[in-house]
Amino acid sequence: MPSTLFSITVDTEEEWDWSSGYRTDSRDVSNIHALEKFQTACDELNAKVTYFVNHAVLANQTTARIICDLANRPNVEIGMHIHSWNTPPLNAETAVSEKESFLHNIPREIAIQKLQTVLDTFNENGLNPTSFRGGRYSTSDWMQEFLHRNGIIADASILPFTTWPDDGAPDFRDRDLIPVRRDIQSGTHGLWEIPLTLAYTKKPWTFWRNFYELGQETPFRQLRMTAIAERLFIKRIWLNLEHPLGEHSTKLLQSLRTENLPCINFTLHSSSLVAGLNSYSPTDIHVSDLYNRLRTCISKLNTWSEFQTATVTEVANLLEKQHNENSGN
Repeated sequence: MPSTLFSITVDTEEEWDWSSGYRTDSRDVSNIHALEKFQTACDELNAKVTYFVNHAVLANQTTARIICDLANRPNVEIGMHIHSWNTPPLNAETAVSEKESFLHNIPREIAIQKLQTVLDTFNENGLNPTSFRGGRYSTSDWMQEFLHRNGIIADASILPFTTWPDDGAPDFRDRDLIPVRRDIQSGTHGLWEIPLTLAYTKKPWTFWRNFYELGQETPFRQLRMTAIAERLFIKRIWLNLEHPLGEHSTKLLQSLRTENLPCINFTLHSSSLVAGLNSYSPTDIHVSDLYNRLRTCISKLNTWSEFQTATVTEVANLLEKQHNENSGN
């Protein structure tokens, strides 16, 4: 197994005004037409991409065809994504609450029906997903158990060292960059939790997680502890190709090079590939910057022999192989 596998992941979904809340009628998917250009750019870099696709995209005949065409390209995996608010069965209201935007917070029976709706739409299009990312990074044990029974072996919903103040948000503050295997059914392929890559440019990471958390509390927030620290010696960086989240990605890559991690992964939203469809890409300049960030990061990794491109499922399969070899299976 190579020292570190790297993946590019795309939350492939409808566009809507994020400030308007979580609307049950959000169905606009014009951004999906930009995926072919993005995939061509990744092919030129010999970089594999996992597109986590949701129901709104596959329920539209035109964009479903684009996804199916992408699925036939050699560097592409089509994984499963879900937005709880606009996936049938729908809430009777026009929008759901912040708490209910996280799938793990709604009644389990309804959540399972929503997951099944997405799986059915995949099957109707001849697609069989083996990887998953929950909308708003929502996941849970019972969701994973259902997904595993339906062929999912990788869950890429974990955002390390992180929670956020939204009502019902997941809490990943105690998670780091190391994948975790869940042995859901004995004798079968484990389900691997493949974390996104968010970390600090200095270790120990847990110490800096606590430092940043402390810096958000009064009175420390008034002292601007984290802002001063970031100017002087530490940065909290996410391998996110969007603005401003990934501005310092190359600096984190340099730090990660010596970590010998099993995997890292980049991420973005499909709507960030078109100007004006979300807050990360308000102008054509921001879209151009995203592509420049992609080329800069992947070109750097391509010069480092200890890194190798992979889809999320390929990461899970290689981790499973290594696990079996280490356990003597």
